[in-house]
Amino acid sequence: MLEFGNLWVFLLLILFFICYRFCPEKRIAIYFPHFSMTKKLNSDFWLKFFIFTSILFALSNPYIKKEIIQTNKGDDIVLSIDSSGSMSQFNKFAFVKVAANNFIQKRKTDKVGLVVFGTNAFIASPLTENKKFVREILGKMYVGIAGQNTAILDSLVQSIRLLKNSNAKTKIIILLTDGIDNSSKVDLNSVMKEIKKYKIKIYTIGVGGSDEVNFNLLSYLAKNSGGEVFQALRPNDILPVYKKIDSLEKSNITHKLIYKKYLYIYPLFLAIVLLLFYLRRRI
Repeated sequence: MLEFGNLWVFLLLILFFICYRFCPEKRIAIYFPHFSMTKKLNSDFWLKFFIFTSILFALSNPYIKKEIIQTNKGDDIVLSIDSSGSMSQFNKFAFVKVAANNFIQKRKTDKVGLVVFGTNAFIASPLTENKKFVREILGKMYVGIAGQNTAILDSLVQSIRLLKNSNAKTKIIILLTDGIDNSSKVDLNSVMKEIKKYKIKIYTIGVGGSDEVNFNLLSYLAKNSGGEVFQALRPNDILPVYKKIDSLEKSNITHKLIYKKYLYIYPLFLAIVLLLFYLRRRI
């Protein structure tokens, strides 16, 4: 679609006609009887007209505008990872880091944040599209970084802080733990109230057997938020669980791109060529 940045410049055409009518060019003329100048005068008029009009076209800044609508799918996801002392058993934390790193790499259009918890819970990375940054933070995490105990509900509070201002259609917490909550300072009802308020979906992963992990709590969190609960009996099962969660429905993110191709160079080139031709005729 052709558009003009300065359409008003075409009003200057009025000046062209005024000047042509009332400001005649002064030239030294030699009279030759029986020689008609009518044809040359007419051609001069049109030549000047096209030169002036071409200059105006260039000044009007013509361009072709094309709007491109791009729709990508993406979620806002917080990985909440247990780093308590028990995660050192059977090298579980190392398996979690590999699985989470692989998961982050696959989420091309998502924003990902990171929460780590033990005795305390804190935000390790804000929600960001910079996956390299999140993976670097993940790589620096270690067992006991947040204390030796387990504060599952406190980790959810920190995850909610990251997601509550999100505009994504789907907001997800992926909570991984291998133990029982024994350090949280908040109660379950308060956490669930916030989860429902901000429409956050929780996927929980319990690493270990039912004698080690409180699957009743993990099931309650998942089912009451529209998510699912997964069990990884062995550290090797952690990666397949993350891969399954990777198949979640993704929300649509729409970007509107405006492409402009400026065309002023073409009428400007034409004006220069016509002007040179006009000057050559006068010599």
